[in-house]
Order: sequence, then structure tokens, then C-alpha cells
Amino acid sequence: MSYQTHLEYIKSINDQFRYYKTIESMFELDQWSALPLEGGNYRQEVAAHIAELKAGLFDSEEAKRAANYFRNADLNDIDDYVERGLVRSFLFRYRNQTRTPKHLMHQYSMIKAETMNKWKEARQKQDFEIFRPWLTKVFDLKTKIAEAIDPDASVFDTLVSINDEGTSCEEISREFDVLKVGLTNLRSEIEQSGVKPNSDIFNTMVDPARIEAFSQRLARESGYQESRGGFNNKVVHAFTSFMGPRDARVSTYQNGSLNMIFTCLHEAGHAMYASGGNDIVNIANMWGGIEGSFQESMARFNENIVGRSHAYWEYYYPQLQKEFPEFAGICLDDFYLSMNTVKPSLRRITADEVTYSLHVILRYELERDCFGGKLEAGDLRDAWNDLSEKYLGIRPSNDTEGVLQDMHWAGDYIGYFQSYALGNIYCGQLREAILNDVPDFENQLRQGAFTDLNTWLDENVRQYGCCFTAGEMAHRITGKSLDARPFLQYLEEKYKQIYQL
Repeated sequence: MSYQTHLEYIKSINDQFRYYKTIESMFELDQWSALPLEGGNYRQEVAAHIAELKAGLFDSEEAKRAANYFRNADLNDIDDYVERGLVRSFLFRYRNQTRTPKHLMHQYSMIKAETMNKWKEARQKQDFEIFRPWLTKVFDLKTKIAEAIDPDASVFDTLVSINDEGTSCEEISREFDVLKVGLTNLRSEIEQSGVKPNSDIFNTMVDPARIEAFSQRLARESGYQESRGGFNNKVVHAFTSFMGPRDARVSTYQNGSLNMIFTCLHEAGHAMYASGGNDIVNIANMWGGIEGSFQESMARFNENIVGRSHAYWEYYYPQLQKEFPEFAGICLDDFYLSMNTVKPSLRRITADEVTYSLHVILRYELERDCFGGKLEAGDLRDAWNDLSEKYLGIRPSNDTEGVLQDMHWAGDYIGYFQSYALGNIYCGQLREAILNDVPDFENQLRQGAFTDLNTWLDENVRQYGCCFTAGEMAHRITGKSLDARPFLQYLEEKYKQIYQL
């Protein structure tokens, strides 16, 4: 059979795979925002059925022939980037799906909804023991699945590769070691500085409905088009659902914190990337962006590189003062300093830029040690608290502040935590490239202008969907592989100025 015949076949497989992924995204959105407690059992049955159908796409003899054909081909000989991406994605999914025993995937699918319910209950009651037996089941099943997928690799390497294709734990750990040293040194310098920001300024609580509306407006003005999505505020943990090539929906919670601004900017970054594929990419169903770290880089860039910059607030702070008179008598520099206060905290999602990655590295190392046999799932509460004290200097006072704060282990985001800090690293590399091509982009932010920035991101990143791996994309843009130094340089420039170091 010819190259074209096999290619047309894997295109049809990819189309069906994405259709099932869309259904799963709809289930996820419904589960977190509207699914009634007593509806969980039936939803588990339906979700398990969809998962089995998705896995079954790769079970045919035709899929086996296509996999054998393309395994013997050199992907570098495929000039068309969409076709190359289709082949790479097919081979990656084929390996993972055909090597995953169906009975294990069925077992896992059947406990997902109840696992999430137990996490919610444990979080509400601040009691890890309610969640621990379910987490043990989840980790045990994930271990068996990873061993089946690649018996020659470590379990954790396999789980990480599923989320960050092409990135090894060796590479991640190497750059995380660089990051830990740089962040720890910078935090130490900041703590010894004489600058004492008034963190209460930014922590002022305001009307929840008004800050939600203001935050959504900022997300739209940064480039998010509601014609390609929309906002939902019925969840306990913000996320973005990738429903289709022009359908990426933002879900948030509702409270009166100014952090809602950054939540909306973050999720808008995800959504703009997920819905930014070009027509050829979208027709091929290669939309959605690169899963894992590069998807996180797009969100973190919009949230932090843009949204936490002084230039951004030179334009938007007068508007915030007009909307919220509580800030009328507070100057921009005091507000900016308060917003960028570096102070170790217990919650990752509200952590400052300097300490945020330490939260992520903490979780990455816990997962690594769990799946490496150094820890049991039941040990995670104490291990979490110990590492929090070691890296951040503070210890959780209850389980909701610590091991139960994130839904990731309950929501099937296992082997994913590293993606957040890798996203920060890629942010640094992207910023360096953007400054080279659009040297005045920060001056444009002072005018509330995002056109040149979004054009650059569209042309260099978003339009390509998931046709490349994160490492390939970084190399296309910067000529380098994963490199933590530009991100550390960005932080040092910004925070040494803020803290007069």
C-alpha cells in the first residue's frame, strides 16, 4: 500500500480520535459544573464506553499495517508539517493505546467520577484519609498501565511522556535543578531587601460580580474571542475546555479576589492557543495546541509576562481605579509592588512568579518518588508538608491547604505537574524571541495594544496547532532546546528592579 493510502487512513483515525476527545471534554465540563452526585455512576459507564471506543480505533489490522509502514519511514523526509504531525501523533497514540490493556483502562474509567467525588468530599472535610484509598487505586492502575506501555522505561518517564511528548525526565530534572537554585537565590535576595510591599493592597476584596465582569473584559481585550468560546463560573478550579477548532471555553469560580484577573488572563491564553489553528491545521483536526508544557506556556505568558507587567498596568490601572473606587487613592507603583509581592504561600494557583515553580517542582518530585517506589500514596500528605517547608519555608495547617489543594490526581492529570514549570521556562524563551522580533511590544502594552503581539504568536505558535512537539516548537522559534536561563533572567530583571536589589 502507498504512502498516500496509509496517510488517508490515519487522517480518518485522527478525526475520530478528536471527536471522542471532544465528547470527553464535554463530560469533564459537565462533571465539574453540573453533574449531580447521583448521576456519577451512569456517567462513569458512558465515559468508560467512550474511552473504549477511542482506544479501539487503533485495534484494527489496517491500523497495525499503517503503524508498521510509518515506523519504517523517516519522519524528517515528510516535508509537509501537518502530515508529519499526523504521522507522529498516530504512532504515539498507537503505541500508548494498543499497549494499554483494555481491562485496566476500563477499571480506570469506571472509578474516575467517584475518585473526583471523594476528592471533593475530602477537600471539604480537610481529611486526606477520605481520598487516600482512591488515590492508591489510581496510582496502582497508572503504574500497571505505564508498565504495559513501555516495560523498558521507568513508570514515571512513561507517564510524563504521555503529557509532554518528546521531553524526558532527565531533561526536566536537569532544568528544574537550574530553576531551583536560581529561584532560591533570588527569593533569598528579595527577603533580605529593605523593600516591604503592602500586600494588603492587592488582597483587597471587591464585589465578586464586578471583578468577574472586569476580568472577563481584560481577557477579551487581550485577544480572547467569545465567538470561539465563552465563560462559565460554576467550577471550584479554573480550567479551559477544548471542544473544537473554534470552541475553547473558559471556566472559573466566583469570588471577590483581584486574582480573578489573572485567572481569566491565564485561561484566555489557553483558549486563544487552542482555537488559533490555521485552516489547514483545523481541517486536519490537528487543532488545540501542543498538550502539556507548551499549552501552559501560552497561558502563563498571557497571565504573567503580559498581565503582571508594569507596562500593562500603566494602561489598565486607571480603568481599575475607575471601576473600583477602593483603589482611587493608591498610586500605580504601590499597587504594582503589592501585586508582585514575593512571599511564599501554600496555594500554587495564587503563588507569585518567583515561588510558583517551586510549588510545581515539589509536586513533580512527589510523583517521581511515588512512581519510583520511594513513597506510597498514603505517604503523600506528610511528604507534601515536608517539601513545602523545605522549598517554601511554610507548612500546611490542614490537608486542604496541602495535599488536597489541586484536583489533578483526582482528575486524571497524573504526570502533568511538570508542565506548569516547563511552561514558565518556555515563557522565558518565547519572551526573548518576541523582544528580538517586536522590540517595542512592552511599549505597545502601555497603549493597550495587543495586535503585534498576537500576530507574532499567531504566526509563530498558534497557527500550527499540535503539529509539533514542545521541544520541536521551541527549537523552531529559538534555535534551542529547553533552557531555564531566559526565564530566570526575566525574573531577575523584573524583581531586582521592583525590590531595588
